[in-house]
Amino acid sequence: MTRKKETKIVILGSYNSGKTTTLENLCNKKTKVEYNGTTIALDYGNIRIDGEKVHIFGSPGQERFEFMREILSRGLDGAILVIDSQKGVTSIDEGIINNLNQMNVPYVVFANKQDLNPETEFKGIGADVNVVPTIATECKGVKDGLDLLYTMIKN
Repeated sequence: MTRKKETKIVILGSYNSGKTTTLENLCNKKTKVEYNGTTIALDYGNIRIDGEKVHIFGSPGQERFEFMREILSRGLDGAILVIDSQKGVTSIDEGIINNLNQMNVPYVVFANKQDLNPETEFKGIGADVNVVPTIATECKGVKDGLDLLYTMIKN
């Protein structure tokens, strides 16, 4: 019997953009490993898509945890970059985009918190990047965005 390959997806983004909430809604469970409301190491959950196990890791967003983003990004098959629509693209987000482009892995951008600011322009992302409007607290758009990313990974 051939064992199916497992897929690794990492959720990245700056502090308080909605990464943990996104992961919790995708995996239908609480995943927090945090201190005073801040993810300090990683969040983790898994789901099955088309019979395949998909591991989803959430990274901390503070600049001082850049080393964790690098560790979690090793061997990833795809990524979700969560951007807070109230803040727009931050310098951390720009660095993540550059790293993902250099790694040549599929990724989608979740324009999160659309209920608070749906008008934000996401300059610096690139015209060929898929931007999915989301409201992670209401699970709006997150599953559609994951389906899109999974399709990109498999193609």
